[in-house]
Amino acid sequence: MSKIFLRRGLLLAAVVPALLAAACAAGGDGTQAMKGAASPATPTEETSPTETEPETDGESPEETETERATPTDTGAGLPRSAIEDFFSALKSGNLDQVAGAFAGTAVVELDGEATAESAEAIRGLFQKRLQTGGERQATHTIEDVRTIGDKNAVVRSTSKAGNRTHREMFLLMKDGAEWKISELMNNQPS
Repeated sequence: MSKIFLRRGLLLAAVVPALLAAACAAGGDGTQAMKGAASPATPTEETSPTETEPETDGESPEETETERATPTDTGAGLPRSAIEDFFSALKSGNLDQVAGAFAGTAVVELDGEATAESAEAIRGLFQKRLQTGGERQATHTIEDVRTIGDKNAVVRSTSKAGNRTHREMFLLMKDGAEWKISELMNNQPS
């Protein structure tokens, strides 16, 4: 199977249950709209939204959520931490750290931009975006984190900069002890 086919399958495995859950929650009375609705196979980590904003008082933001993880996971080894580090690198304008967050075979599909399918293309894409300065002013909210097995994860987030809002979906893969972004897709909510 091709890597793209596997990535798309992983994306569908993460998106469909989330959409079903959102549709059920939108019912208003809290009842499940679809009995036996699909859910991800044994996620080891799920979290609710937390926001990453610029720190103004020198203190770290208060943790509003505890992550459920396997006993061998540490804070630095969680998918959430990998995405928080990516967002921090964007805010600081650290292009090397931004580019280093991606796996060697990563694909980036940003709204309004050509697809970047190599380390060089990804670096060029973010270099252009960092020069505009909008990434440094953005606030990022991590909406959902799900691990799939012990080597893959999906993270959904929302980013706001000025009057622009984007939804992001990150596919991550374990590279040794680190989580690396294997695919990033974003779009504007309707």
